[in-house]
Formats: sequence, C-alpha cells, structure tokens
Amino acid sequence: MKVYNIVFLGASLISLSSCSGFLDETPQVQTSVQSYYSSDAEANTAIMGCYSVLQKESFELAPFMLIGDDCSDDADIGNSNSEAYSWLGSPEKQLQSFDVISTNWISNALWGTAFPGVEYCCQAIESITNNKSELTATKADQYLGEAHYLRAMFYFFLTRQYGSLPIVDHVLKYNEYYSKRASQDETWNFIEKDLIVADSLLPLKSQYSSSDLGRATKGAAESLLGEVYMYEKKYQDAYNILKKVVESGEYSLEPEYADIFTLEHENGCESIFEIQHSISGTGWSDSNEGSILSFYEHDADPNDSIKWHNGWSMHCPTQDLVGSYEEGDPRLHATIIFKNEYYDGRINKNVASSTGYESKVWYVPFAQRSQTDQSDEPKNIIFMRYANVLLYLSEACNELGKTDESLNYLEMVRGRARSDSSDPSVLPVITERDKDKLRSIIWHERRVELACQGQRFWDLVREGRAGSIMKNYSQKYNSIKGSDFTVGTNEIFPIPEDQITNSNGTMEQNTGY
Repeated sequence: MKVYNIVFLGASLISLSSCSGFLDETPQVQTSVQSYYSSDAEANTAIMGCYSVLQKESFELAPFMLIGDDCSDDADIGNSNSEAYSWLGSPEKQLQSFDVISTNWISNALWGTAFPGVEYCCQAIESITNNKSELTATKADQYLGEAHYLRAMFYFFLTRQYGSLPIVDHVLKYNEYYSKRASQDETWNFIEKDLIVADSLLPLKSQYSSSDLGRATKGAAESLLGEVYMYEKKYQDAYNILKKVVESGEYSLEPEYADIFTLEHENGCESIFEIQHSISGTGWSDSNEGSILSFYEHDADPNDSIKWHNGWSMHCPTQDLVGSYEEGDPRLHATIIFKNEYYDGRINKNVASSTGYESKVWYVPFAQRSQTDQSDEPKNIIFMRYANVLLYLSEACNELGKTDESLNYLEMVRGRARSDSSDPSVLPVITERDKDKLRSIIWHERRVELACQGQRFWDLVREGRAGSIMKNYSQKYNSIKGSDFTVGTNEIFPIPEDQITNSNGTMEQNTGY
C-alpha cells in the first residue's frame, strides 16, 4: 500500500496532494466538512492522509527507537563518530537518564504529530458519515473502520507516552481546543470504543487485493484492542479478543525468523499491521514516504569509501541484550550485526556504535537502498505481528490460570526460532507451571523475540518493572541510562511545555515534571 501525503488546513478546509498512491491521478479536493467526499476516490484520498501521518519521522523516531528501545536496557545511541550525536545526543541522554524536561524536542515530537492525525481521522469520520449515500456502502464502511482504527492507534501511542489525554472525538470548534485531560480510564475506554467500531467495519486481510495490503484490517483492530487490554490488565478481555485473531486463520509465523525483516517478506503471513514505506524521491523531508529509521540504524563509518553504506548509528544493541539470549538462539544473529562481521557484502566495523553492536531489524541492504537520499528508504516499520499476539495470549492465559494454553502459545514462538537452528536441543520446550516463574519466562521471550523493534521500554512500563530494571542497568554498567528514574513519574513523559502554556492552565502537567 502506498500512501498519499496530505495537509489538512483547520477544521473546515483541506488540501489533498499526492506523491504516489492507489490512484493514478493526483486528486485535488477543497470543500467543506459538510459536503466533501462525494465519491469513493475522495474519501480514499482523505484516508490516505490519515495513514501518511504514521510515516513521519516525528511520529516514528521517539516511540519506536529513541524511547521504545534506546531508553531501555536493549539499545543505546551511537558515539561521536555519528553526525547525529552532536544534535541528538544531549536531549536523548536527558531521556535516557530520565531527567526529562518538558521542552525536550524528542519527547515532544509525537504530540505535535499524532494529534493532527487524530483531527484528520475525525474529519474523515464526520464527512464519510454525513455523505455515506454518495459512497459505495462497503467502501464507506471500510474507510470508516480505517479512520476509527487509526484514531485509536494515534491515541494508543499518545497515552502510552504521555498518560491521560483530552478526548477529541469530533472536529473541534475554535473554543474547544485545549480541553481538560480525561482520566486514564476514560482515555483507554475511548481507544477501546474506536477499536470495537473498527473491528465491526473492517474486512479481513484476505479480503483485500494485493494492491491494498498494508491497510488496517479486522485482525489489526482486534490485535491492537488485545494489546490495549493487556496494558489495562484486563486479561479475560485480552484473551477473548486475541483468540479471535488466532482462530481467524488469517495469520501464521514466518518459517524463518530472519525473513520477517526483509523487504521481500513485508506484509507477509506474519504481518498484522505495518507502517508502509517506499522510496518516493521527494528529498529529505518529514513527510516523504520512505523510512528514515533505517538511516538511523546503519553504522556511521567516516572511513567508508562508499558513502551510502553510512548512516547515523543511533540504535545500537547493548551487551545486556546480547547476553540475555539463550545459548544457540538463532534470533541473536538474525537481530544483531557483530563487530567485524561480514554482512551485506562488507566487513562491518561498527565504529560509531557505543556498544560494539548494530541492529539488523531496520537495516536495508545496500543494493536495495535509495542511492540519493538516506532518509527515504523502502523499509516498512512493523507495528504488530502474529508472534506478538501469541506472546500476549500466552501471558493472558498464564494470568487466567490457563497454563496449558499459555505454554502452547509460548512454544509456538520458541518452536519457530528453534527450527531455524541446526541443533534441535536449543531453546528447550518450557514446562514451568508456577504462575510467577512462567510470567518471567514469557516476559523474557518477549524481549528476545521483539528485540530492537521499538517494544522494550513500553513492555517494561506495562509490566511494572521499568524503574527496577533501569536502575539496575545504570548500576551494573555505570551508565546514565536509568540513573534518575523515579517510580510513579518516569513511566510516562512530560506534556510539552508549549501545550501547557497555550492552554492558559487548562492542561495540567504530569506529576513530577
């Protein structure tokens, strides 16, 4: 699926433009909320605008990389051999030490990107609802389902990072901006409702044509709803909805773990929802269609004679992560580039890595990269895949006392990894039945299965372990990472200072900031 870049102007006017997408022509639509979307094509273009927000560096960088991994015990930023270190190092170290201020631009970027995405979704929902008679019925339902899913996704990212939020469920009037924050329960309930609506409207993955792969599906809505329930510790609800994903028969594990991260297997059998990226040739821009995370992942070697081998080396796996893998686990070498490893046709020196390691997860082989713009790479960012669902199900089953089921889902993930090894004795079948011990085993499995995929910090917070894990990391490695973590405060990040100021006191800051 290719996505139109789109700019919405206020609540009443929109201007739609395209770099590439589903339609052969570049639609231009500029009408009122009450009357626009008089055709399937216009509604589709607006939905593409909602998707395009996901592609932005300002949406992906902090949640997936600089907070999701680099603020955890799994990854770190690079060293001074990277050009990015001079401008990104200082605010990122502030985040890593958890001595965060409300003007930190890395922390603040998501707010300024995701809330406009929420507004775009509200515009789409209201306009499609008001003009359903002008659209094909099945398309109207699909587009509404996509808008509700994407609005829930924006809210999920926002509440995970900032806590409770103002509820924006319609196109805002001028006097409605800077509303008070709802409670955390009300925020989660709003996300749940959007996903339940999306689930009722969206088609299955198998019902899309190949050109539409990457759109939100019923399975994507159910998987995210299950994840939300896991964050809320509603284990029975999580179990019920995630079982539907499994029983749909729509998804399966890739036979080989390493294939998950190749361009050839994007939107494959294990994929539930990916943020779509393709080379667009639009130059360095927050709104181009290519992924910039790959560039942040590639090593920055000033001595490399081939310029486009280089990157910014800001996603370096830690020794702690490397040491956490069980002996012989093939996922280790599928995830990490070791120093002096021959990989992608070269000896990788990892000179800009602060840890000696680089990641393969968002790595794009040299021959498949854009040769003109490193910020514009054809690498999808996986948000949800089937293994994640299976591990959530395993965890929910364990909490509900369904031990046999829990072990079965856990073994599905471990068994896939084991099958990639020539040694059948690696990753032995787990038989532990003690709830507390099995919980720890499942959490560890999540760490290695989802390593360097933007998940670790958020998992630690959800599990209630972020403070203890990061404090221990700081002490063990004499690192600033985790040194100032305050339990009860640093599980979320501060509301951007300009939002507090502009609200004239309506918006309250998070406790401790």
